[in-house]
Amino acid sequence: PRVERASGGSVSMSRYWPEPSDVRRSNESAAAAGALASPPKGWPGCFSSNAALKAFMGKKALNGKRVRLTGTPSAEDASKASAVTIEPDDPFGNAERVQAALGWAIVKGFVVYECADQAEGTSFVAHLRWWNARESGVWVDFTPRPADAQQMVLLESAHAEAKTKKEASAATAEAAAARLALGGFLTQANGKPAPPDAKAPKQQSAPPPPPPRLDLKGSEGVEELVLLLRRGTAEAQGKAAAAIAAAAAAGADEARQVVGAGGVAPLLLLLRAKGDAQEHAARAIMSMADSPEHQASLSAAGAIPAAVGLLRSGSLGVQDVAAGILGNLAIQSEPNQTAIVAAGALPGLVSLLAKGAAPAKEQACFALWNLACQHPPNQLAIAEAGAVRPLVALLSKGTPPVQEEAAGALMNLAAHPDNKRAIAAANAIAALVPMLSQGGGPAEQAAGALMNLASNNALNQASIVKAEALSPLVALLQTAPKSGEPASRRAREYAAGALMNLCLKQKPLQDRVAAAGAVPLLVGMLSEQAEGAQYEEAAGALTNLADTHEENQAAVGKAGAVPPLAALLRKPSASAQEEAAGTLMNLAACDANKDAIVSAGALPPLVALLGSGSAAAREHAAGALANLANGRPEHAEAVGAAKALPPLLALLQQAPEGKDAAALRGCGGAGVAARAASALALASLHAPNAAEVRSEGGVAVLATALGAGVSEAAAALVNVSKGDAAARDALLAAGGAALLVREVSAGAPAAQAEAAGAIATLAADSARLAEAVVAAGGGGGRGGPPPPPRRRVRIV
Repeated sequence: PRVERASGGSVSMSRYWPEPSDVRRSNESAAAAGALASPPKGWPGCFSSNAALKAFMGKKALNGKRVRLTGTPSAEDASKASAVTIEPDDPFGNAERVQAALGWAIVKGFVVYECADQAEGTSFVAHLRWWNARESGVWVDFTPRPADAQQMVLLESAHAEAKTKKEASAATAEAAAARLALGGFLTQANGKPAPPDAKAPKQQSAPPPPPPRLDLKGSEGVEELVLLLRRGTAEAQGKAAAAIAAAAAAGADEARQVVGAGGVAPLLLLLRAKGDAQEHAARAIMSMADSPEHQASLSAAGAIPAAVGLLRSGSLGVQDVAAGILGNLAIQSEPNQTAIVAAGALPGLVSLLAKGAAPAKEQACFALWNLACQHPPNQLAIAEAGAVRPLVALLSKGTPPVQEEAAGALMNLAAHPDNKRAIAAANAIAALVPMLSQGGGPAEQAAGALMNLASNNALNQASIVKAEALSPLVALLQTAPKSGEPASRRAREYAAGALMNLCLKQKPLQDRVAAAGAVPLLVGMLSEQAEGAQYEEAAGALTNLADTHEENQAAVGKAGAVPPLAALLRKPSASAQEEAAGTLMNLAACDANKDAIVSAGALPPLVALLGSGSAAAREHAAGALANLANGRPEHAEAVGAAKALPPLLALLQQAPEGKDAAALRGCGGAGVAARAASALALASLHAPNAAEVRSEGGVAVLATALGAGVSEAAAALVNVSKGDAAARDALLAAGGAALLVREVSAGAPAAQAEAAGAIATLAADSARLAEAVVAAGGGGGRGGPPPPPRRRVRIV
């Protein structure tokens, strides 16, 4: 990206300006200015163990949604954004410009720092910041950072929305200067140092004599052990490496001491040695790499090529440790994931799957799992390197820990559509289904792998059902059959996700899964408040079980799903809102559920989603409102009272482009515009709602939508215009007669029926409109058949 200068001079333009109010403090003693450290000391363990930090990032303060340790953009990402202007002090505008250029979504939140000059773990500050998310969901932050903060804890937050552009002024300049003084930006003061004076002569000096080699005494502290790594005898180096490996494995504090004492470089040098010293050094590095706070320093020191070298030439005992190093470095680090594959690690890892001992196989699976996580290029590269078949073989032949790691690797590989077929062709499904009954980690990862294999792949769905996976998947929603112990929350979520994908548009499977007792178990998952719980899979499974299935719709409502679904609409998770709205849309098609949905207070959040949700969330919300109004005049009135009509009309006025156009326009009852038009048609059966739609200019909006191919707008035009001369005149002025005739002659069968009914009803009500229909080639006129009754449409 093109990095422009920081604000400081006079710039006459409207833009986002840094302000002191962008900085939040955890407590009164937290200094807004001073030395800052991100990630906070002890990350990520401190997030769980430090009550002050957890409270600061929680609902009552920053109201965080998701948190990740994020590095600087990869070379590939930087290349994609090379034409984007990046300003060092404007993360808000930077994120918007990246979105405009690349289509990457904006994530709004904070950078979380520890006040480094306060007592450790007591004081924290957060700086308002926006960044971007790639299509894969990986966060990318293009705003430059200070040299000592190349890894930052980024927290997505519901409190990071408010930021407005302002014209340059003395006030904005003063506020910007005050904010920059609080730190966190790459400015001239903390940027790259000036180059050395080229005219200064290079000093020549004789090399110092080599220091004497040291021996181990047995009472050394960490700093003395690190000194032995550099200056000890071969025997002392090996023993010092063993002591450091034990210390680093003991916990985050000990590993931090090793890094702080400068132990990384001499440990990496020892990887070139042979024997015990090499293995001890490798184990120390693996332990340090297990902490995200050390990933960047280890990678910068050369740990990745060193570990890849051990895969190729190390002893059998060292190769599994090398795989562990790479697996740890790849955790939630897109730059490291890319660098590890680029360094040539895949052949060695795949070889360990087939030839290594059990610990080496486990570590190789672990490394491939993390390399593939949310990284589509790596997912393809791993499959192309030949990893699929040996991973599948380990599902049947490996120990339980190896089975768990192999299934986890396959789960991430199956997230790529090009890998699903190859994994199934290697007979993975037949091996994964029995693992569902083992309980523990193997069952959890097997359910996740089946979930991804079933996603958008009809052949895999059929194979999974044929392998008799339905019963153990339903059983996994509650317990692991063999042990009788409750399955983990994640295992149950994966099982729900697999059932969700399998039941999509499959009535026989909807019947079987419901008959197996899945409905009350899924409903129970919606109400659980477990830490880190996700609700999308359970809600999605209920959505698909209820889709066009009246018996299941009634059963889901009877099981008590409506109150927790209404509560999910208010959660900050966009995906949870989307799935909850979809489930309520399908449940509202059943008359027995309508009163419960309205009583649970679902109308206000559904109306809010019309203007703020994703395309799918808006479609689901509009469909839910349509179904609630269908056949229930009192609910049609409630929809109008909830102020739903203006945002429904606004959905018809959107002009989407690209991949979202079809989703927003829709056809045959699906799509945002189609759902919105149906909701307006059904709500307008209530006369005051029809009057409001007319007053909002709805006749012209609906006519335009009809011209754009939204056939459902015809029924809405009937209900809005019938009996109102001014509305019929507006319809004529908008060319409505010709549009209706066009739908009758050239539309799809459903569109033809909608348009024909509209013509018959409106022409019988207006001589001028009948004449316009004849003039447009519609024939019929007033002597045609009597108008049909106003239709009630079921939207599912």
